[in-house]
Amino acid sequence: MIQKFNKIVGKPVVSSENGTLLAMIQDIIIHPDTGKIEGFWVKPLTLPIKNGILQSDAILDWKKNVYIRDNREIAEPDEIIKISEILLRETYFIGNLVKNESDEILGKVVDIDFDSKKLYLKNLYIEKSFLGFSRNQRIISYDSIIKVMPEYILVKDIQDKKITVKEGMVIDDKQPLMDV
Repeated sequence: MIQKFNKIVGKPVVSSENGTLLAMIQDIIIHPDTGKIEGFWVKPLTLPIKNGILQSDAILDWKKNVYIRDNREIAEPDEIIKISEILLRETYFIGNLVKNESDEILGKVVDIDFDSKKLYLKNLYIEKSFLGFSRNQRIISYDSIIKVMPEYILVKDIQDKKITVKEGMVIDDKQPLMDV
């Protein structure tokens, strides 16, 4: 099932064993090179830590709630080497600028969506804003991303396909026109 980030913030994390509410999802941790959802920042409700990490591998089921075995699946960030390395890179998706290969700023990432079964990023939702007004809302597929950096996300140029119509025939712009 496809999930949008802004719809999962505050989603309950529940024990699959007894239904106890363990935490609430706060943020998402995405590997910048692969697009894999590696984990989630959570607000633990049963542990004496302020913020915790729930690794994606610990998720048993994703329905109305997120189901995990128990609160031992929630850890502090420095306890998980893979997550610590991602966090040290300081490469974020939400709020990051998006530029294309032509160095044109396309906007900022305002939302993302991902597959909750495979836990991979699918799309970036970007928009430009000017004086507080949003404009040029776009959806960019993860496949278009070239590189994720702390300063911005670099994406492929989107080429608009031009079509030429000649005497009732549709001819692709890249094909040479031949006189008949």
